[in-house]
Amino acid sequence: MAVRRRCVSPILKWLGTERDLPADLIVSAIGQGVDFTGLEQFNNNNGLMKVDKNYRFPGKEHIFVGGDVLKPHLLTTAIGHASIAADGIHAFLNGKELDKRPKVDVHHFDEMRKWLETGHEIKAPEGQIRGSDSSKIGLHNFEDRSDKQIIPHNQLFLGHFPNVPRHVRDVIMLDKQTALGNFEERLMLLDDKKVVEEAKRCMSCGQCFECDNCVVYCPQIAVFKVKKKDNPTIGRYVDTDYTKCIGCHICADVCPTGYIVMGMGD
Repeated sequence: MAVRRRCVSPILKWLGTERDLPADLIVSAIGQGVDFTGLEQFNNNNGLMKVDKNYRFPGKEHIFVGGDVLKPHLLTTAIGHASIAADGIHAFLNGKELDKRPKVDVHHFDEMRKWLETGHEIKAPEGQIRGSDSSKIGLHNFEDRSDKQIIPHNQLFLGHFPNVPRHVRDVIMLDKQTALGNFEERLMLLDDKKVVEEAKRCMSCGQCFECDNCVVYCPQIAVFKVKKKDNPTIGRYVDTDYTKCIGCHICADVCPTGYIVMGMGD
């Protein structure tokens, strides 16, 4: 059911541009303070809460916290708190110890969970889902090598990455006369063409971006693209017919991003 809400701010009213905006969901992201009445024991930071890396309240292993009660910030920050706290709650309810989170916390897309949500099962030994010569189970880019190592420049095929200057956004500088009462944007936007050009500068270090070089240059036709029906999750991935592979390393040599690592079947 659609909800209609009159959108009237002082600026809109002053401009005479009042209007109704149709909406299915309205989120009041207005950064409210916290009323600790009856919850004084949780006020451990002068009107806010302090929590550990898993967003769990100290000394209360069953209480998880997130949002403006930690620090007033963006709606997306609160959503991130909730996502990490939900993982912690899931682990707690299953009697598992919560993992120590990194110093710089980043919420990663969980492709294994997406695989299970699409109705598939992990049937390979010990939950192995990277695929092998005897198992067709495999998730595209499942192994996030950036979590373990930084791919050095000598493992990138730099012929694919010519030096392209960065598009720097223009900044309007103000002095004390022009700053007073000025609410205009100072950091200018890039146009659509420059945004696309900036995105193309990404080297996708350690991650496959489906350039198909390994498929094109394999002299034994051992590397092949997996059909969409055999890989129903997002993206595509490639597989190797180990009865044809002779270990020539050409696929790794032509890989632009250092994604392919040669090994003895491990």
